[in-house]
Amino acid sequence: MWRSSIGKIERSRRVIRIGGDVPQVGTLAFGIVDRGTNVIEVRPTTLCPLSCIYCSVNAGPDSTNRWAEFVVDPNALLGALEEVVRFKGIDDIEVHIDGMGEPGVYPHLINLVRGAKSIGGVSKVSMQTRLYMLSEDDLKELASAGLDRINLSIDSLNPELAKRISGASWYDIERVKELVVRALELGINVIASPVWLPGINDSDMVEIIKWAKDTGLGRGELPPVLIQKYIPHKRGRRVRLRVMTWKEFWNRIKNLEEELGTRLSMTNEELNIHRAPQLPKPFGINEDVKVRIISRGLIRGEFLGVIQPLKGSVMHDRVISVIADPRLENVLIGNQVKVRVIENSDNIYIGRLI
Repeated sequence: MWRSSIGKIERSRRVIRIGGDVPQVGTLAFGIVDRGTNVIEVRPTTLCPLSCIYCSVNAGPDSTNRWAEFVVDPNALLGALEEVVRFKGIDDIEVHIDGMGEPGVYPHLINLVRGAKSIGGVSKVSMQTRLYMLSEDDLKELASAGLDRINLSIDSLNPELAKRISGASWYDIERVKELVVRALELGINVIASPVWLPGINDSDMVEIIKWAKDTGLGRGELPPVLIQKYIPHKRGRRVRLRVMTWKEFWNRIKNLEEELGTRLSMTNEELNIHRAPQLPKPFGINEDVKVRIISRGLIRGEFLGVIQPLKGSVMHDRVISVIADPRLENVLIGNQVKVRVIENSDNIYIGRLI
């Protein structure tokens, strides 16, 4: 059923294939995100068959603001990743496959995992997923390819509530639980990472923790569950509920830890996340740059540009999301324009036409 949801997206939005001629740094939509730690985010696709009610990036067939989707060539990703790993110069890199879509639908996922794990300096490969889109055979191949951990997005064990939260009537939580058991049998560690939606899945937090403990999630020193706080995002889907403050959230986590005798939080140090060299920012805020517009961006009113000239290096080459009137699509795509950089945090570039 999930394939029909992807088909619906492909019929309603432009799906753009990103090859090796496009820089892999500069956007949150795809490619490499380096936040200055030993964890490198690798984002292969924006496609997702679910329409989760709280989705912070408005993914899935019911998206109201996307007008394009992206799928990246694995060789382009791996080439850029290898260069970033080499730049960092450390031997405990964790490659985390995630993104503004569901990595489980990426057709080259196994090759991506295998390629990432083979890079010198990469000690661990993990992935964020709802797991439903993978088969037992997929899990077997992923384990063989070197996948170390799955961060499992799971918000309820109640079949009907799970369908409601995921925005998909075909979503089968029992199937997910079966796949978790198989992943653990294959040696892939699993951590549950539910999003706590106050007033909607409060009791589910207890049920998920008990299930995770009983099933054997969180092997080693990792906890079985790391609960996420629901945070409304400007462009994401919003749920009508009272949003917890951070103080309230951590108090509730502490109460759950005491009630269930299970640790539910860890520091970055305990998770072996530490500072590491970050890619340089070749273009500054308010700097005017030449950009070749190559396609629509992810969100309506954005276009994907490549800053010119290219130098063939992840140290310099960047894509940039250019804000412009959607009606200019036919004028902009394929042409070179001048753009003023207005954001460059973590090498994520946003600009406006001059």
